[in-house]
Amino acid sequence: MSDLNKSKQQLIQELKALRRQVDQLKATRIVFSAQHQLFKTYGTIMQTASGSLMLRALLQDILHVAGRLTKAEESSLFLLNTDGVVTESILARGATLPRYKKQIIGQVLDQGLAGWVSRHREVGLIKDTIDDDRWLTLPDQPYQVRSVLAVPILRGKRLLGIITLMHSQAGHFGSKSARLMEMTAESMALILENAQLHSQQQQLGQQSPQKSPVLSPTNKLTESSDNFSSLGIYIIYSKGNFLYVNPKMAEIFGYSFGELISRQSLLQVVAEDKRKFVDERITNCLQGQGKNLYFTFPGQCKDGSRINVEIYGSRTKLYGKLVIIGALRRLNHLSG
Repeated sequence: MSDLNKSKQQLIQELKALRRQVDQLKATRIVFSAQHQLFKTYGTIMQTASGSLMLRALLQDILHVAGRLTKAEESSLFLLNTDGVVTESILARGATLPRYKKQIIGQVLDQGLAGWVSRHREVGLIKDTIDDDRWLTLPDQPYQVRSVLAVPILRGKRLLGIITLMHSQAGHFGSKSARLMEMTAESMALILENAQLHSQQQQLGQQSPQKSPVLSPTNKLTESSDNFSSLGIYIIYSKGNFLYVNPKMAEIFGYSFGELISRQSLLQVVAEDKRKFVDERITNCLQGQGKNLYFTFPGQCKDGSRINVEIYGSRTKLYGKLVIIGALRRLNHLSG
């Protein structure tokens, strides 16, 4: 009888472990869908907007994705510069007079949950605002808030932004919502960092039109004669193994989306005589010898032909793993 009980206990434990794995897979699928939407929108916005308009459009999309992930009723987002000053913002209450808006932001960062997140660099979760003094109820607040989730958008140690998600029902946000947002915030940080860099360099170009601006690897991709829709977007880890690619990435090398994913690694679309070179670059980046990738290499297409490819990538953490997220495009001239 004791052996039977032990067997039942083992089955229960295995069932619990399987349920945890299923939950994790569901969360991963949800986050990948959100990331795909973010990258897709980023590509569109980079083609159609610039400067503060581009940044505000990105902030709106980030809030839209966050709201969809967590079923938030209201949301706000602060974008900060390297000095911690809010440079762009979207408030839950909508359009607000600039002077009043500045006052609200100051109060929230000084006394509210966003300020707590800014100081602690961690997720702020409030199950019920009635019982948590981190929540600041502002005068004439046009909505009711009982549950709040505030998430820092971090790129390394730098705080790029703070998202605050709100709901009128106590206990609406929990650990699952927090985890989904933490996972997605890593991609949000990468997109915002690149967008801010792009915006800054656009401004420099406008201020000094007589000089040719020095282009970063990011701009060499995004400001090329090809538009963003011509870029293959990827996430790789370990030995160049694919974690994510967009359909354009497959098209560049003459594969269907399914065929490229089945090849598993970026190295398998690199010309054989250059695989060691690309492998070393990827390995060095993942091991901390430089934060970014930027180089060209001869690619190997499905039909055996070679094309010259330009690749940019940036190391970050995703699901606790070191990965490289970036873009790739085909150059017009053939490699030698």
